[in-house]
Amino acid sequence: MRLSDLKLSLKVPIFTGSDLVKIFPFEPKNHINTQLKRMSSRKDLINLKRYLYVFPDAKLDEFVLANRIYAPSYVSLESALNTYGIIPDITANVTSVSPVTSKKARTSKGMFLYSKINKNLFFGFKSVLDQNSGLYYQIALPEKALLDYIYIRKVKNIRENRIDLSGLSIKVLTKFSTFFPNWVRKVLKS
Repeated sequence: MRLSDLKLSLKVPIFTGSDLVKIFPFEPKNHINTQLKRMSSRKDLINLKRYLYVFPDAKLDEFVLANRIYAPSYVSLESALNTYGIIPDITANVTSVSPVTSKKARTSKGMFLYSKINKNLFFGFKSVLDQNSGLYYQIALPEKALLDYIYIRKVKNIRENRIDLSGLSIKVLTKFSTFFPNWVRKVLKS
């Protein structure tokens, strides 16, 4: 397997070693792994984490990377709130939630932060198509991102956090908030 074979065979710029085993079924897995290591050391590929690779010139949304680096997860908290214009602060890192565990992933493409959320609260997100790569990523709906933010960051007063509630659906916010502890609903009412 050569780099040219890889580029011709892949339709997406981010992939795993397992993806290549399916694409090149007659190549031994250890040979594929050796080639990937060599391509990474020559900087033909970027190794984001163990067995996850991306082409150096790939134009990928950082939200796509966040979903691929750690799964299951969806972009939420400060990253989603800023994207929707609910908070003015831009985060240096992409923030996501996951039902598995909290984690920091430092890569050459940036820092990705994952906060653990209860499995019962892992809902309220949508898939969005990244036009550059043709890949989808999951991002919290605006109302869910706000609830995740209050819950995970232990926000006591939303007015102190410069949160703009004007574009949010009260109906959706009320519906989603029923799954959260009482103290989260009290923060919303204040």
